[in-house]
Amino acid sequence: MPDYFVYAIAGIAAVCVFLLAWGIHLYNDERIVVGSLGKRETAPKRQAGPRPSAITELQEMLGTPFGKMVQTMLGNERLAKVRKRIVAAGRPGGITVEKYCKQRAGTVILYGGLGILLLYGGQRLIGILLIALGFFQTDLTLIGKARVRQQEIEKSLPDFLDILTVTVTAGLGFRHALGRVTERIDGPLSEEFAHALRQMDLGTPRREAFEELRRNNSCPQLGTFITAILQAEELGAPLAQALTDISMDMRREFAQGARRRAQQTVPRITAVTTFLMVPGVMVLVLGALLIGTAGEDLGLLG
Repeated sequence: MPDYFVYAIAGIAAVCVFLLAWGIHLYNDERIVVGSLGKRETAPKRQAGPRPSAITELQEMLGTPFGKMVQTMLGNERLAKVRKRIVAAGRPGGITVEKYCKQRAGTVILYGGLGILLLYGGQRLIGILLIALGFFQTDLTLIGKARVRQQEIEKSLPDFLDILTVTVTAGLGFRHALGRVTERIDGPLSEEFAHALRQMDLGTPRREAFEELRRNNSCPQLGTFITAILQAEELGAPLAQALTDISMDMRREFAQGARRRAQQTVPRITAVTTFLMVPGVMVLVLGALLIGTAGEDLGLLG
């Protein structure tokens, strides 16, 4: 089969995938709903939270028939890790373990199919990269979102604690103060505490809800804060003073962490600069040596 024919098939397949994804996006767009009488009505608002992208919806649709099979292949232990990773990432797009399995199967089908087409057409490197992307894209996306979310939690924790300290000092109880601050401040940290408060409203003990919050997040500063709060509750220490001390410690640790990150950045910048500049310098030196040697040879011949 000629190469141009294979490339044409691959191009047509890519266009079909794009059109299908765009069609799913238009189909799920609920901003305008056409009524039975041809009138335009405003659709009800979705629940708060980011909606999945058209590609994600396409992957989930393709992998729906294979979701149960993926769950069986992963096993309970691996699914528990996936569930923890989803929670750490903030459940982006309302993803669950079941949706994760469907999306992973759909990603393998989508990128793996395109990769096999490119392999058949002679583009081995791109084909292998696409197949590898199909196997790891869902996990890499969750890991990246979880890392960004934990960084946002670490960054917003000192200010959150300052406001919580002022609210508790004003006379509110800790739980009511935490609920008031959570309602007034947006961000992943408020979402985590709001989830813990909902669990308490459903009857979960405070210690158990906070320990689950600590397990679901890898931010060490948040873990330190929860440990200090639980210890202060056990020992009967004044909560306002404990929050003030914790807030000061958080700011000190945040400043130290910023200095550590800056110190870790210097070797990386040095390495990147070295890898970028050394080859160019070597080319210039070798070029100058070659030109000088060629000039001397020409002078001797003259």
